[in-house]
Amino acid sequence: MKADWIDLGPLSEFPAEEPVLRKDDAGRRFACVRRGDEVHALDDRCPHQGYPLSQGALRGGVLTCAWHNWKFDVATGACSFGGEAVRRHATRIDGGRVLLNRAVDTAAEVRRLVAGLREAVARDEPDRALREGLRLGALGLHRGAGTGLGSLHLAFEVLARDGAERAEHGFDHGLALLADLCAWVERGWVPAEEAFVVAAHAIGEASARLGPRGKGAGRARGGSPLARIAEFESDEPAKVSEALAAERRDEAEARMRELVEVRGTAGARRALLPFVAQHLHDYGHGAIFLSKALELAERFSSAADEVLAASTVQLAWATADTSLPPFAATRAALARVAELPLPAPPTPDAAAAAAGPAAAPLDPAERAAFEADVLAGEREAVEATVRWLGRGAAPLALLGAIGHAAAVRLARFDAAWEQRLDAEVGVLDVTHAVTFAEAAAALGRGGLPREAAQLAVLAAGFVGKLRSADAAPPAAAPPAPAAAPPAPTPPAPSGALVDAAAARDLGGALAIARQLDAAGRRRAFAELAPFAAFDAAVRPIFTAHAVKTLEALQRLEASDPRPDGAYLEALLSYVVPVRRELHVRRIAAVAKKFMADGRPPEGLY
Repeated sequence: MKADWIDLGPLSEFPAEEPVLRKDDAGRRFACVRRGDEVHALDDRCPHQGYPLSQGALRGGVLTCAWHNWKFDVATGACSFGGEAVRRHATRIDGGRVLLNRAVDTAAEVRRLVAGLREAVARDEPDRALREGLRLGALGLHRGAGTGLGSLHLAFEVLARDGAERAEHGFDHGLALLADLCAWVERGWVPAEEAFVVAAHAIGEASARLGPRGKGAGRARGGSPLARIAEFESDEPAKVSEALAAERRDEAEARMRELVEVRGTAGARRALLPFVAQHLHDYGHGAIFLSKALELAERFSSAADEVLAASTVQLAWATADTSLPPFAATRAALARVAELPLPAPPTPDAAAAAAGPAAAPLDPAERAAFEADVLAGEREAVEATVRWLGRGAAPLALLGAIGHAAAVRLARFDAAWEQRLDAEVGVLDVTHAVTFAEAAAALGRGGLPREAAQLAVLAAGFVGKLRSADAAPPAAAPPAPAAAPPAPTPPAPSGALVDAAAARDLGGALAIARQLDAAGRRRAFAELAPFAAFDAAVRPIFTAHAVKTLEALQRLEASDPRPDGAYLEALLSYVVPVRRELHVRRIAAVAKKFMADGRPPEGLY
């Protein structure tokens, strides 16, 4: 740091124990306080809202902002009441005159701002976190970062690392939301500042006041990464799965950190994918969160170890849903997949090609028949999947059809479930079928053929299992008398779909969506993104589901060789209606019933 000293005037012009304002020739303002033979200098603008600290009151070395009572130690700039610290400038007395160094120690400033940002997130103060993030961006260190996150790139990266370090039970909805919002900012769908606030609140609420997770999750071995490469055995990734299966969480987390350090994100994928492909974990969250963790790790490489360690911890705590009695048909289908003569590529690098990402899709009639089986129920879904795999169908082609069926299932959701007091079923349960199907396809593209096949069975069984969430089909209308064909409906004006969503007019939104061609639907997903992220819900858990469902549906449509309106209609059916976010009467009724009869509430399976 090159010094930049300026003269603030004679020491005699600085009254003791009283803040005074000094400016430089560029108009920068400094609140100066003389205490004994020292003069302390702080930025004059309060870091809260910019009011002048030089008009505040000084008591015992603490300068209090007159507007909102924030209090700062003049010797350090630390804030003892309010929020973030204020920048302090070095001063010295030379020949009876006060000199101030305007130069910024960038390294020290980064440490100060990162600490302030992390403290703000830990206290779930997203406004404060954003201010610290913007100050961090103003240092200009993001230039050349190679992403579209702009000046907030470093702040988003801190958010990813902080959220991963403090997530008590591993990777969670806040981090998944962060992954999608970063993608949306890069595409220009949402403003970076607003996306940051949403992500900071989601991460902060879930881990408020928590410190870094567990002290036992250190490195599995000492020594430098280069020295440890030779020690890595060919089955090292399998040891992560072994630790997960045995619920040795600290060991699994430590091994994952080391694996990322030595083999990067690809090593983490290879270690975790076999475990994820064995079962439906935590209502699909195992695969969903792993897919998002890999995306975050690729975007923020310096946080990859923490992000993928958090994903490992989440899997270590996860319930294997398909090990439970209701999923007997899925388990039987997985056993049959293990016996199929699927190709085995010689190296993991050949996995993507062998899994069939570019394989020809099912023809329309075959796909319609397969989707009908998937929607018919769990047994029909998994048996059809195994049957098609046995005929040589590519797992990814089947996953594409399963994703479409999941969208149809979501659009069919019976809202009456959310009115019942004897059940804990909500639309979020069914969104998981969509997001799991998309995550399974994303993971399958980088997996071995058998892993992709297992994921296809799991996704099909999940969609089929949720059949009881469907609303009853409408009664057939009597045949209408012959009439003249209706006049063509004029295209809706630009912005009409978003306006209908904001008005919570589902019928109007669906009518507009059904007029759109493929290009119009692609634009619609982008136009609806701000509504999903900022307006559709209040609680972060609901916002996270709205965002990840929109992202999954638009990805499914983009990868579908014959897309139709099912994906957009599913999104509108989910995000447009106003949904109760805290069902107090249901919570009370379920608890009272359980205490009375000891039985679980009614569910989807």
